Amino acid sequence: MGGALERTLTPPSLAVAGGILRLCLLASPADLEGLRLGDGLGAYCRYRPGGTLAILRRVLAAPGGRVAAALAGDTLVGHLTLFQPDPEERWGGRPEAGLLELGTLEVDRTWRRRGIARTLLAALCTDPRLEAAILLAPQYAADWDLPGTGLAPGPYRQLVLRIFRPHGFAEFVTDEPLITADPKNCLLVRVGRDAPAALYDAFRATLTEGGPPSYPDADARHQHYLGSGLTSIRQINQLPAEEREAIYRHLIPPRVIRLLGLDPTTGRDAAGNRLVTYVCPVDQGFSRIEVRDQRQALDCTYLLKLTQPSEEFVEIGFIIVNDPRAERFAVDQDPVGLPGILAGARNPQEEVRAMRAGLAPGQVRRGLRLFREVLPLVESFASALGKAQVSIEALHYHHAFLYEGCGFGYLTGRDRLEEIHRGFEAGGELARRLDGATPFRKPEAAATVRGRSWAIHDGILGEPWRVPRLYKIVGQAVGLPTFGACPY
Repeated sequence: MGGALERTLTPPSLAVAGGILRLCLLASPADLEGLRLGDGLGAYCRYRPGGTLAILRRVLAAPGGRVAAALAGDTLVGHLTLFQPDPEERWGGRPEAGLLELGTLEVDRTWRRRGIARTLLAALCTDPRLEAAILLAPQYAADWDLPGTGLAPGPYRQLVLRIFRPHGFAEFVTDEPLITADPKNCLLVRVGRDAPAALYDAFRATLTEGGPPSYPDADARHQHYLGSGLTSIRQINQLPAEEREAIYRHLIPPRVIRLLGLDPTTGRDAAGNRLVTYVCPVDQGFSRIEVRDQRQALDCTYLLKLTQPSEEFVEIGFIIVNDPRAERFAVDQDPVGLPGILAGARNPQEEVRAMRAGLAPGQVRRGLRLFREVLPLVESFASALGKAQVSIEALHYHHAFLYEGCGFGYLTGRDRLEEIHRGFEAGGELARRLDGATPFRKPEAAATVRGRSWAIHDGILGEPWRVPRLYKIVGQAVGLPTFGACPY
């Protein structure tokens, strides 16, 4: 890492039930002198007497070895080790400066459930020099203290992931025999923001025997990665740019590629302008694909944001499809041209124009009616990651209608949608409120989903729109409509 780390960590102490713990960094075997080991330590050595001390001495005697320690007085109650990978490990066979390994992360059994493990990891990861490094954290089920926690292997693995993920760690796929020996094992990796590309390439070459495979074309690379055990968007984001883009570009509908005359591989038009942008932070679990008809275009022709709110779902966080040839309505700006969201104001004049042109709330241009083409692409992507469901939020009333028609059911909000439908039927409370007081509250608005949506956007509910959340099982339709026979 270059240079000794500070002997104290940030924060230097932690207040927990039972006292104040001192957090510090041990840098040599001599630092262990005078320390007593807590009686509840020893998971990594099957609680053999002297085993933990031997592990820590070996780490501190190794080149670059460090131990982040939590001390209650002179008693060690938690430790996290950092060292250069062992030469006997695949990633240590050819030492690379900046490639480091986190070994033990353990808290004394009597001091658990007080945030000590999370604090030690957070304190270590705040060192700015680690942003130029790659941290490996192999997780071996054989080292888990299942008896001490009372957890089964599945929940214990989820606990480990919850501790590491907030600090930028993601699962990486490898055929390293020590990892593949048990399906519960995994390799967690944190790629620092400033990690050199050469370091990443050298590390990546260690993940599979013989180094990374070569592919005859982009489609072959895409098929390899989506069939190689990747389970998260964050993992894809950790791939080199050309490899993650080879995966994400399959989420762009072919009709958008044809409409804009783009090269499907490069995302460039005939003049060489790159019109496709991929936003996929290496330490985040989301990706955003933006396609414009011109480089400086205000609006995206196609925008898709995918996230993973849980292990089971891929969520469509946002989707926009605009016809770039259609008239634009400034419904996203206030009457003087400021962004409406920032100004906290609507633009009723533009909204009336948009409504009369057949648009729904939130649309700045006529759409391309592409959702039914996008959904199979997202389902295929989710399935390749091992996810069985796709979720989405209905930001407007009419969205719920459109998503229902594509086979989505409700996680939340179904009862409210049914209540609203009844309210707009003849004699219902919402139908009575359609008194013509504004252009959006004409009595005929109750007859269509789009009309109802404009009335709701205009505040006819008397309360903010409660955004429903819907889900779809990959390859299946739920089919539980809440709109009756009301047309769009």
